[in-house]
Amino acid sequence: MKKFNKIFFTLAMGAALMAGTTSCDDFEEININPGVAGAEVVKPYYALNNSIIGAQQDPHIAERIAVYNWASAARISGSNSTYLSAGRYDDGYNNDYHGNSFLSGWIKNATMAITLADEVAEQMTTTHDQNFNKNTKSFARIWRAVLISEYADNFGPYPIEAFQGTNPEFNSVKDVYYFLLDELKAAVADIVLTEEATSEEAKSDPLFGFNAQKWAKYGNSLRLRLAMRLSRVDNAKAKSEFEAVDKSMLITTMADIAKVKEYDQWNAWAGIYSRSWNYIDITSTMSNILTGLGGVSVAEQRPDLVGVANFKPMNYLGLQFADHYADKTDNPTKGYWMDGIPENLDPRALRLYCLPNDEAADNFMDYGSTTNHDKYYMKDEAGEPLKINGDTIKILASHTWNYYPAASRTAWSPKFAKNGVSGSYPYTLPVLCKTYGGNSQSSRVWFGPWETHFLLAEAALYGWNAGTTAEAAYEQGIRTSFENFGVSQFVDAYLQSEDYNRIGVSVKFSHTAEPTDFTANYVNGYDNQPGTTTYEYPDASKSLYKDGLNTQLAKIITQKYIAQTPYGSLEIWNDRRRLGLPWFDIPNNETVMVGYDMANTWTPTTYETGQTIGVFPQRLRYPTSLRNADEAGYNKALELLGGENTTITPLWWAIH
Repeated sequence: MKKFNKIFFTLAMGAALMAGTTSCDDFEEININPGVAGAEVVKPYYALNNSIIGAQQDPHIAERIAVYNWASAARISGSNSTYLSAGRYDDGYNNDYHGNSFLSGWIKNATMAITLADEVAEQMTTTHDQNFNKNTKSFARIWRAVLISEYADNFGPYPIEAFQGTNPEFNSVKDVYYFLLDELKAAVADIVLTEEATSEEAKSDPLFGFNAQKWAKYGNSLRLRLAMRLSRVDNAKAKSEFEAVDKSMLITTMADIAKVKEYDQWNAWAGIYSRSWNYIDITSTMSNILTGLGGVSVAEQRPDLVGVANFKPMNYLGLQFADHYADKTDNPTKGYWMDGIPENLDPRALRLYCLPNDEAADNFMDYGSTTNHDKYYMKDEAGEPLKINGDTIKILASHTWNYYPAASRTAWSPKFAKNGVSGSYPYTLPVLCKTYGGNSQSSRVWFGPWETHFLLAEAALYGWNAGTTAEAAYEQGIRTSFENFGVSQFVDAYLQSEDYNRIGVSVKFSHTAEPTDFTANYVNGYDNQPGTTTYEYPDASKSLYKDGLNTQLAKIITQKYIAQTPYGSLEIWNDRRRLGLPWFDIPNNETVMVGYDMANTWTPTTYETGQTIGVFPQRLRYPTSLRNADEAGYNKALELLGGENTTITPLWWAIH
């Protein structure tokens, strides 16, 4: 009993977080005085609840990890792509995430739920209590697998036996993945699928309300995800694990989506992109992927923009400002400012990102200015407004589709330092819409049905038994993504499109012809003279994924990338490290990136010789606090990692 009382103090402290989904009266019912608490009130699901809520990331952690690291590495956020995507890191940020109050705390609470479920099992007297306790243990094992994989996918080696009463040793990433696959299989097998939670129990699970069927589907879907992670390094294991999953029990519809409601609060319930100063502006990578994909006109998507915005043909690149954008990158649209909107955008583009000054949009994110979008300019060498023949060159940003060049920093790019337009976000660039940013009250998605379908499509493409065809699963993945974004009216035409986006990918699954370069139009931004140029698509032979730009695998992962935005940023980064897909442009700077890991692997001529893993981030550094607390464990972790504690050391399952 003393052990229960001691544990309850920890659980009661975290239970207050449930206020976001329970009333004050509900909370008082569970906030029993721990001095008199016995086994009957020490519920294992309290610990699981604490773990789930904490892992949503409060604004402090979300800014440091979800924004500066994951969204940067996934190229979701442009100005923040100057962080991890440029090899930058902050030991304090990593320490906060890694420390006992955060990531380790979440895993510890999930482990505590498992331990408590075992300890109270004999005291369960009713069939419901016995079955629910058994299910709680399985749910906690599934959730702990989510968190351990998150740790391993960020840092690398992890101590599997952590928080179990011993001083554990670090295990290799391979051993961690084998352990997690076994855990998920066993946890799902132990779930009593017919057991229903009481209303009191259900409100303590913000993911599924302790719905056994949905937890089982989550466990199986996670098993697909983790099995696929091994596809390039341990194909036989990946295939056998993937094929062994029950395909009739997966997250395949929006009804089963794994998500947690966000609230406008300063705690773990807050949205991970909710801080107003974290401008999630679009990157060159994301813009190139969304532009032209699917052949659906913006005028059809947003008729209200007709007469308000300038629609530009797909063979038009924009205003060329060669002296105000770095050009040491393989980005095919480098150097241009789009003085309007491309006539065709992926229908999800304007559901994700809102245009500057587009107040008519129902998802418009207003960062405090709807009047100054037309007052920007390029700068001269003295930092003053650039003038040609005595006239200032004014740039109109309202209702335009532009981007922040991936990983560009004014400190590393003298040209970009003079750019007073693209560098003047958030008023000049599309930004993540208010559905996800600001005081978001959306839901953080942990696993969407589209991911299941794209995993099945990839497996079928490899010839694995996926229970479906690659094309059918691919198209269903797109359909569920369109449903999620509320644009299903465009999906049928979209699926048949053979139009290429800016990086040479089309939608139609059977259309695998590689794109050919074409003559494009532009206007010289300095003298307003029209010109033409040859638009050159990326060179697949110089990319990390060398099989082609418009292969069926490239289509699957490109669509998965869009569908996972914005909440699936970590999983996007995982796919990118595993496959080199979708196509990312090399960081766009001019001078050596001094002081960060990428300074040793990126040079101004890298884009000419071709992409290497060293110009894309591979992991987070272990914080120095780990080395200070357990030097032997830290050294063991690096030995198992097989490289130095840097952001460019690849993980076991990634491209090497």
